[in-house]
Amino acid sequence: MKAPRRQTWFFLRIISVVIFCITSIPCCALAAVIEDFESATTSWKPLEGDAAASRLDHKRVTGNSHLGASSELIALRFSQGSYAFYGHAISPARVVPDLSFSLWVKSDRPGIQFAVQVVFPRSRDPRTGQPITTRILGDRAGQPDQWNQIGIRNIDEQVSGQVTALRSEHGPQFDPREAYVDMVLLNVYTGPGLMRVQIDDLEGEGLLNVQNVSTVTQRVTSPSGIRGMGNLPGTTGANVQLAPPRSESASNGQVIELNDHAAVPRIIDYNGEPLSLLRGLGFNAIRTSRAPSQQLQRELLRYNMWSVSSPPETRSPAEQSAVLAWELPITSGADAFSDFAIRAADLRLLDGQKPRPVLAIAPNRVHDYSQHSEIIATRRPPLGTSQTLTDYAKWTQSWGLFASPSATRWAVIPTQFSPATQRQVSYLAQESRVPMGFQPYQLEKAVFLAIANGVRGIVFESNSPLSEDHPVDFARRTTLDIINRRIELIYPWIAQGSPRSGAISSDPNVHVSMLATDTAILLIAVRTGPEDQFVVDPLPERTVNVRVRGVPMASEAHRIGDSGIHPVNHSRGLGDMQIQLDASEHVSLIFLTQDPRVIREMRRRSDEHRTEIVRLRMEAVNHEFELARSVQAALESPSESPAIRRNIDSAWADIRQARTLYEEYNLQTAYDYVTKAERKVAAVQRQQWAQWASQYKFPLTNPTLISHDLVPFASRLQGNLNYLRPGTNTLPAGDMEDLTFLLSSGWIQVRAPQPGFESAVELSPQQPHGGNYALSMRVSPDEQGLYARPEQAPISVRSATVQVPPDRLVLIRGWIRIPQPLSSETGGVLIHDTLGGRELGINMTDATEWTEFSLMRATGDSDTLNLTVELADVGQIFLDDITVSIYEGTRGPEIAPGFDAAAVDRFQTYQP
Repeated sequence: MKAPRRQTWFFLRIISVVIFCITSIPCCALAAVIEDFESATTSWKPLEGDAAASRLDHKRVTGNSHLGASSELIALRFSQGSYAFYGHAISPARVVPDLSFSLWVKSDRPGIQFAVQVVFPRSRDPRTGQPITTRILGDRAGQPDQWNQIGIRNIDEQVSGQVTALRSEHGPQFDPREAYVDMVLLNVYTGPGLMRVQIDDLEGEGLLNVQNVSTVTQRVTSPSGIRGMGNLPGTTGANVQLAPPRSESASNGQVIELNDHAAVPRIIDYNGEPLSLLRGLGFNAIRTSRAPSQQLQRELLRYNMWSVSSPPETRSPAEQSAVLAWELPITSGADAFSDFAIRAADLRLLDGQKPRPVLAIAPNRVHDYSQHSEIIATRRPPLGTSQTLTDYAKWTQSWGLFASPSATRWAVIPTQFSPATQRQVSYLAQESRVPMGFQPYQLEKAVFLAIANGVRGIVFESNSPLSEDHPVDFARRTTLDIINRRIELIYPWIAQGSPRSGAISSDPNVHVSMLATDTAILLIAVRTGPEDQFVVDPLPERTVNVRVRGVPMASEAHRIGDSGIHPVNHSRGLGDMQIQLDASEHVSLIFLTQDPRVIREMRRRSDEHRTEIVRLRMEAVNHEFELARSVQAALESPSESPAIRRNIDSAWADIRQARTLYEEYNLQTAYDYVTKAERKVAAVQRQQWAQWASQYKFPLTNPTLISHDLVPFASRLQGNLNYLRPGTNTLPAGDMEDLTFLLSSGWIQVRAPQPGFESAVELSPQQPHGGNYALSMRVSPDEQGLYARPEQAPISVRSATVQVPPDRLVLIRGWIRIPQPLSSETGGVLIHDTLGGRELGINMTDATEWTEFSLMRATGDSDTLNLTVELADVGQIFLDDITVSIYEGTRGPEIAPGFDAAAVDRFQTYQP
């Protein structure tokens, strides 16, 4: 009987030891419930945010919870912003490999994001005396109105990835040891309007308790201490990790890689804006004329951004961090190319073992420059010029043929009119600052036409800060945010896709192209119309079909719409697919795939952006509506059009209905109303512009017609012209009758020799407009005839200099004949002057009979004027009877240049 007792006692002692050991282990591998939200007391606390919010409700509610009886409810109404954090204190948990957290949320909007606050107890912030903290971002909630589990894993790896950047910010003394998590966070901002979220079942794994710490749980972290994207307005990414001090950017074939990942550079000219604003708008790089300072480099690291700039002059380029590419400026002169080649070679030697790519923005000699640079770009403004967006698409495709196949192509897209254009319009409008900007869809079309033709990065030109508080700048920010979000949705195709042929549109005004990866094809369709570069034509309500050849039979078509991923109406033929485009889209993005993983990934990407894109579309159409209404009110003696009034009233009703539906999170129906309003507003804007532009043969005759928002100034200028008349000619030798007089008065020819072409300028007696001679300009292939067209204008003629008085209106007139049509993709002939600049010049490709051209210009304090005519294509043109006159006052109305005599009665009704 004693043996069993001793055995029982022995086993009891063993069990006791095991229980003691288990209860003494501080870390448990199983999930532990941190908060089950079953009590009546709320535990989430509001922290910082940049979105003003009114709290409608915050309480524990019973019923409809994830598990158990209750959950915590937070209801807020937000205005504009990008983040609003709520925090939940937890017992400090050491950052170890197994540490992870999860939480269940149910919201009426997707996009709520999980995060944790990490504390570094061995390092103090000298400004506050508190331990340094950082934030690590986790998952975002996807589907609305159902329970989603979100959380964060690999916390130790993400913390390690930020140590280098934290040391660059706080100094080498920064010590990351003994880091711990003391708070879990939610960014509950998902857009303006009402937001309701229920929270339940906060759990953690790998919880190793930290003893005797000075917690900073209740301290609100300042925005400067936030890592990742929690503090970035309107962010378009999912989770940002800080770049290392020495960036690892490279050009791998035609793919740009950032830290070994393919990327689509979206670069903005830097004008001193907060980097948080630019990152929030979706830009991943800035462009500066000089190498960024040490402080700016630290800011770039903080926001996971890069720089494109000239290499530093006083220190080694290898020490420069966050460099996406080195831009080597191209000088003028005969030695420009050789200087560039030498500097590029020297830069690679100085930039260390892994030199960053070299960028050349080349005005000409694209093939030569692309052989000495990894990235090649060239600049041609697509908006507000006399060339159509269709011409821009052809040019974007054709200039790539000159580039080396090994070079990556970028596009340079202006987001504003150039300073020279703005200055000339200000003189004409007699205003110190004239608000003028591009329409949202104009800029979007230009960008996606470039992408469709093979560019893998966009340099957005910007002359003034995006942070300025003006309606034009608000519209520019909204448009760029939309564009960058749409690029983010399709970046795998842009970064690594290969061009593919075989797409044919039933409408010649729809430009279609394809980019293919191993698993899917992306179809890009951009609708273009006549004079879209000035004011976008409203979309016609007709069906457009695209035939795509060589699509696998199992492939399905899905549209990447602003409001989500949608199946596409299509039919199949023998080896092809017939796709019907959505009639409400200026730019259609459609992917074809049989891989369900691609479909799932695209739905995930769309869920991240669609709510914000619909909101931005709504803001953009509201801005255009207000602009159309203000233009109508500002027109002098406007002819009241019932159609304009009807469209304005109907568009306003659609916008209000869209806002209501958006507040209710009825995204698709809200977006439908947005597109209805956009079509009506576009019809109003086009009609307002056309009533003035249609009176000119070339809208650029009057530069106040380059955009819709300038229509009131065009009206006022036309009224003034009723009481002005051109004075005597002040340009010598413009009658082209005497070669000696031409040369002695200052007329010159400028040649740009190119392999494969010859050029000539002479006086010709063939069918002059007046007198005995006209000036002939000719470009022809040489004996080798290697190229189909010139890369730049081989020949140009510049007029004698004319001194023009200050603050006066000037009229430039001339006659041109083009016996055989020239190519629209080259621009044919460009006629421009020094007062307006190249962008306000007139391009012509067809004038079999003598045709008059005219340019109105205004002078500043003291100006001189030269007229230049460039021939950029193979062919011949004739010029004659070119004059420059100063407008003078007259008692009676005078027909303005470019008008028919039959129009005189119409203009007399307008008073200056």
